[in-house]
This record gives sequence, C-alpha cells and structure tokens, in this order.
Amino acid sequence: MKLLHCTILFLLSTLFIQLAKASTFEQAFTPIRTGGAIVFVPVELSPNHPEYFSIKPQDDSHLLAWHFENDAHFYQIEALVNGQWQTLSLNVTTAFYRVPLSTGAATYRIRGCHNYGCSDWKGSNRTVTEETDINAFYANNIAVAKFQSVTLNWVVQGASAVSITSNHGANYSNLNPNHGSLSIDVYKETTFTLSIADFNGQKKYTKITVGVIPEKVVNKSAKTEHIQPLYDINQDIIHKTLVAFDDAIYFATHDKKLVHYRYEPDAQTESKWQLIWERSLSGEISNPPTLYNNKLYYSVSIFGGKSQVCSVSLVLSSQHTCTQVKQAQLYASPIVVDTTSLPQSHLSWLQKIGITPIESQAVNGIYVFYANGDIALHALNDLNAQPRSFAFPQSIQNEVIDTPELFIGAPNTNSAGWLQFAVRDGNRLHGLQLPIAQSSNSLLERAMSLFSFDDAKTSQPQSAQTLNQAWSAEL
Repeated sequence: MKLLHCTILFLLSTLFIQLAKASTFEQAFTPIRTGGAIVFVPVELSPNHPEYFSIKPQDDSHLLAWHFENDAHFYQIEALVNGQWQTLSLNVTTAFYRVPLSTGAATYRIRGCHNYGCSDWKGSNRTVTEETDINAFYANNIAVAKFQSVTLNWVVQGASAVSITSNHGANYSNLNPNHGSLSIDVYKETTFTLSIADFNGQKKYTKITVGVIPEKVVNKSAKTEHIQPLYDINQDIIHKTLVAFDDAIYFATHDKKLVHYRYEPDAQTESKWQLIWERSLSGEISNPPTLYNNKLYYSVSIFGGKSQVCSVSLVLSSQHTCTQVKQAQLYASPIVVDTTSLPQSHLSWLQKIGITPIESQAVNGIYVFYANGDIALHALNDLNAQPRSFAFPQSIQNEVIDTPELFIGAPNTNSAGWLQFAVRDGNRLHGLQLPIAQSSNSLLERAMSLFSFDDAKTSQPQSAQTLNQAWSAEL
C-alpha cells in the first residue's frame, strides 16, 4: 500500500511539471531509493553558461564569441534594442555570431540550452580589439618529481576562448582569455597544448612538454674479480661526469651529489676504493668538471631553468664556492683559460713552422657558455667577483649542451696562432676567438684590437661584447 501511494504521488507530480514546462524541452529525472523501491523524481537540469562572453567591434558589425560548453547543445542570443530584449537567434550551434550594426544594439546576452532546458542569461562582459595571438605559454618547471604539480602560465591577446589539453586526455577549458595560471599534477612526461579561438572560429595552438625526474636506478649486474669502485654505490651515476686524477675519481649522481673516491692500497688487507667525501648540490652536473689549480670547477643545472657555477678544493673539500643562482640553462662545463700554463704541445708545432704564438694576449679567466649562447667570464680563483659578459657574433640555432673545446688556430688561416673556442651549434661548428687583453703594433694584432679587453680580474661590470668568429663549418 505504501509503495502504491508513493507511485501515485510521483505520477501526479510528473503530470503537473510536464504541463507547466515548455513543450520544447524534455523532462529530466533522477533516481532515488524510497523504502525498498527506486523511483525517478523530476528535476530541473540546465547547462553551464559561458564564463566569458566577448564582443569585437567591426566597421559594419559586432562579432560575438564565447566558449562552447560541453553540456550545451545550442545557444540563444538576445540584443537590447530601445530598452527591450529582442531575440537574435534561438539556435546557434557555433561559438561565434555576427550581428549587423543596423540592428542598433550595443548590449547582448546569451544562454546555453540542451534537451532539458537553458541556463541563466549571461551578459557580454568583454570588449576585444586586438588581433588574436599567443604571447607566452610556459611552465614554472621543465621537470618535476612524480605526482608533483607544475604551474602552467599563459598570456594571449584578442582571444574569445582559451583551453589547455594534455596528451593523456586531460582537458581544462573556459580559462581566462587574457592571462592566467593553472596548477596540474604530473605523473609522467606530459605535453600540454594551449588552444585559443578568435571571433571566426579559427584557432591557434602552441605546446610545451614537462618531464618527470627519474627515480633512482640501480643495476649492478654481476660482480667480477676485477676492481669495481662503483659497484656498491646505490646511486644512479651520471657517467659522462666522471673524472680520474691522481688515483682518485670524481663523479656526479642523479640524486644531486658530487662524489670523491680514492683507491687506498693496504698491505694488511685487500686494497679497495674508499669514499673520501660527497657534497650535496642544488641540481645536477651534465658534463665532466674542469680540473685547475687543485680545484674542480663545474656547472650545476637546476630544475626550473636555473643554474650556477661552483668550485671545490681537492685538498680541503670544505672550500666550496658557488656563484649566485642565475635564471639561465647551463649544461657545458666551465673552461679555465690560463695562458701561463698552456701545454707546450699547443705551441711547439707553431714555433716549428715559424709562427709566433700570440695566445698569451688572451684574457685569462673562467669562461662559462650558457645554453642560449650567453658567455660569462669569471676571474681566476674568484667566482664571487662580478663576471664579464660576452656574446656570439650571431644567434645560435641550437642550445649549447656540449663543452666547447679550447685550441690554437691552425697555420695558413686568418686566426693562425690565436687561442679560440670550437663551439657546436647543432650540425655546425663555430670558431670563436678569445678576447684580447692587450694589442701591439702588428697589423693583425691592431685589427684584433677591436676585440681587446682587460684581464677578467680587473674588469668592471659592462654590457655584453661580441666575440670575433674566426670560422664556421658544417659537421
């Protein structure tokens, strides 16, 4: 009897609502449990209205545009004419609409509809005049730990709608059509696509990829009878960074450490490798450290597009110095130039063929090549001093990821006898002559005085100066 009573009430209420509801829409129901039975109760259901409803004035019309909500099937648009709302369209199935100025309207409103009803009216809240374009789309980190969040930022102009999607199926729509930020959890390498729409249904896109920092990887394989100094280290070693010197090895690990091991012979027991020290870093080392004057100089890449240059004493590991963190990518190792200690092998072949080496005029210091082509010159043994700035003679096409090679120009070339860097730019090599500390009376040296500078240790802060390109060649 109770179930019959509930059923009768349900049928009466349904009939009442259907009579009151416009015949153009269907009735939406939701199931509920009453006692031991499930009945369907009528509910009001409407789609979301657009968050941003934009106008772009034209010479003869107003262009209206908005974000097309997923739960809307069509849109209705009205214009305010002489104080009265007049219908422009009851069935717009696009995300844009053109209104001739002859209608005499300047104010509009819109609502989304589907089979069960319409949303509330949304008035126009943006006037746009710029051409549609993407000014910036970037992340606060290029790589994050697994399941950590990354913040995406965008700045656009002239857009009616902005959305971001990922290659793993995520979709973030109805975003601020001017600028904004969005925090998203990342669990594996993800490519995010920014999409913006203009007032004619056309779209522009750009992409960025965010990586995930790899977890520690240990693969010991089989132990042999040979000495294996790295076998028992539970760290993922960056093999490219390993440096051997004086019965010792130095290397970096992916868990942001610089490690020093030494082979310790022992007459009483089995000789073995001993951990001498390890130092925690703010990032990772990408290339072998540079050994100079009983110090290791190395570059640290910090997630988020930052970096710094450091040195550590091989005698006293407590003597550890780093530059301030810089907002720039850095992969190449520092290059130490000390013309008083160049290997004799660099000079002898020049002297044999009658060329007087002029490398002694090059500016001494610690040269640091950033990924974007910027070059910083630090004073020898003083990383804290203000560095000097140099630049490539032209824009590089690829990031500098390998450490440039230091050598002396070959005979029968315009740069014979000059100290220079060989820098890789994708499939090309560029020869850049080092800046000169002083000039003399020879014609070649007077010409090169255009690129003359004082020693790094006595220089004052100044704007970047361009290095001379001696040659360029395809690999």
